[in-house]
Amino acid sequence: MRAGGIAVVCVAALGAAVRSARDGMHANPVRHEVQMRAISFTPAELAVAVGDTVEWRNADIVRHNAVRVDLFETGDLRPGEHGTWVPSDTGTFTYRCTIHTRMRGKIVVR
Repeated sequence: MRAGGIAVVCVAALGAAVRSARDGMHANPVRHEVQMRAISFTPAELAVAVGDTVEWRNADIVRHNAVRVDLFETGDLRPGEHGTWVPSDTGTFTYRCTIHTRMRGKIVVR
């Protein structure tokens, strides 16, 4: 009897994992940090999952922002400030700092 109960629990857990993967979400969202430093985003390219949090942290001595028109905008961040975005759909999204036009980054949401 006990082995049968374990099998049912395992099948139920596997079903939840499959549903979670199918829906593009994972059970434990992750926080990812992108630093703004030396007029660049580090990392310049980031892979995340739907539901994760992307946090841009200004580690520079000048203001920066992270903007993807019609999707997210951190606002102008002074040194030490941060802005966040939680993606709700998959895709590849390029973004930039509108203050320093050569600052560009990419987020791949899976």
